[in-house]
Amino acid sequence: MNVKEFEVTPEKIKGRKVEDIVVTDMAVVMKFTDGTFLDIYLDQNGALKTSTNKIEG
Repeated sequence: MNVKEFEVTPEKIKGRKVEDIVVTDMAVVMKFTDGTFLDIYLDQNGALKTSTNKIEG
């Protein structure tokens, strides 16, 4: 994996509190107390990917 292809921006999650976390052999999913999720997973080709989602309620 090329270092420039994956950037971590810790300031976007700094200060948030983790409510729940699930770890499998293919993914890590963190749920924060504000309803935001951070997914870190391997895609079908084995590449590391991330996604975020905010639950609107």
